[in-house]
Amino acid sequence: MIRAKFFYSKDGICVGFEVSGHSGFADSGLDIVCSAVSCAVQMCCNGITEVIGAGADVFVDSDTVSMKIESDDEKVQVLLESLRMEIGLLEENYSENVSLCVLEV
Repeated sequence: MIRAKFFYSKDGICVGFEVSGHSGFADSGLDIVCSAVSCAVQMCCNGITEVIGAGADVFVDSDTVSMKIESDDEKVQVLLESLRMEIGLLEENYSENVSLCVLEV
């Protein structure tokens, strides 16, 4: 299962996320759920760091991507909320393969 965690400050600002695991929907290379999550996460990370140029710590390994945000910029927050919404929609349609959790830190 893919597990996505979004971390929010007490004042409602998204300060990071972590996405880990494998969906198990289909074999590697044919897994549309894994592909959808991977593309959404990569677009969000690239949008924040490369397009907007906001400071962020990004960690990537074989089955985990995490980002700690150093900015409360409105554009950054829009991208993060868009990612959360996309993963939420995937969770609705593929609840056995995707789990979304929102945490206050």
